[in-house]
Amino acid sequence: MLTPIDIQNQTFNRTLRGYDPEEVRNFLRQVAHAMSELLEERHTLRQKNEQLQRELNHYKEMEALLQRTLLQAEEASRQTIQNAEKNATLILQEARQKAEEMLASARRQREQIEEAIEILQQRRQGILLELKTFLTLQLERLEQLNHHAPNTASAPPPTTEKPSSWASRIADKL
Repeated sequence: MLTPIDIQNQTFNRTLRGYDPEEVRNFLRQVAHAMSELLEERHTLRQKNEQLQRELNHYKEMEALLQRTLLQAEEASRQTIQNAEKNATLILQEARQKAEEMLASARRQREQIEEAIEILQQRRQGILLELKTFLTLQLERLEQLNHHAPNTASAPPPTTEKPSSWASRIADKL
């Protein structure tokens, strides 16, 4: 490769009718100077090109990293959504199961209360029947005592109301 120094140091053989050596040297200096500028510009452009190539490679790496990150984020998002849906399904199943258990428990309690009410009503009927029977027997005894009792002077005067009327009213209420 020809350098500016080679151009500047170039010498030519002299001939009788050749070029003016001073003009040739001046021209060669100008060419050497222009070539020197071109070589510097070429060197600068190569350095700039290398820098831009490094930056381009860096940006390509960043793009690839961003692509991978985006794919990972999408996958994580999809996983999160799937997990949330699974959790929601489990929560709904648990809630339904608990609701069913609570309903079953409430039904059992209602049945127990209804049975207890029925037993109490039967006991009430039994007690009322016993009380009516007892009161009826007592009324009959009072009437028997009233019919068989001797009339004595110390006995209280008969009342206009029958002695058994209060007992029969109680028995009727029961």
